[in-house]
Amino acid sequence: MVKSNLEVWGYNSYRPFRIYWILKEYGLKFIARKIGSRTGETQTKEYLKMNAKGKIPILKHNNKIISESAAAVNYIIYNYKKPVDFYLPNNSFDKAKVDEWTFFSLMELDCLVIYTLRRHEKLENLGLSNLYGRAPNAVKTSREHFDRMIAACDKNVPKSGWLFGKSPSVADIMFVSCLMVCDIFDIEIKSKNVLRYYNRAKKRKQFIEAYENCFE
Repeated sequence: MVKSNLEVWGYNSYRPFRIYWILKEYGLKFIARKIGSRTGETQTKEYLKMNAKGKIPILKHNNKIISESAAAVNYIIYNYKKPVDFYLPNNSFDKAKVDEWTFFSLMELDCLVIYTLRRHEKLENLGLSNLYGRAPNAVKTSREHFDRMIAACDKNVPKSGWLFGKSPSVADIMFVSCLMVCDIFDIEIKSKNVLRYYNRAKKRKQFIEAYENCFE
């Protein structure tokens, strides 16, 4: 068994995957606590004491707990030595540009598109409309919004490498994790440039290792 003071609680979802990926980039050993959402495992007294929201993932470092995936990713880059092949901005403008991609991914893609599809798509399309109700118009407009947002960022995605050069960054982890959901909900990435970028990302060793750890 791996000995580490870093624990990731949660698996089999793109949000905990973000934490798995950054840990692989930084070459850090960690313990994977493979509990799932809607299994009852996030509603135990033990878990709710760590995260009253009753959701995955959390990152636990000794007695410190981070309960949002983007914050957990940032916690790692704030506290551990940067790998040679990873991009960290060193001025305020570049930091803001990384944040821009991160917030774009979280709000425009994760919140407005992915979460809506997860709640309101039909059961056969891996949605939870049996719990939250059918909402065909919300599903339709979410898919249209995704297309608009991908078209809007098309020119800002490099034709080679990563968003900020030859090495991945936090921005790439957040953006790619949202693109991963296209495979689940059968969303076509209509930008050839973004699709090529996504396919490059999936070939990275650390991505593959994180994927194998997180998804079963």
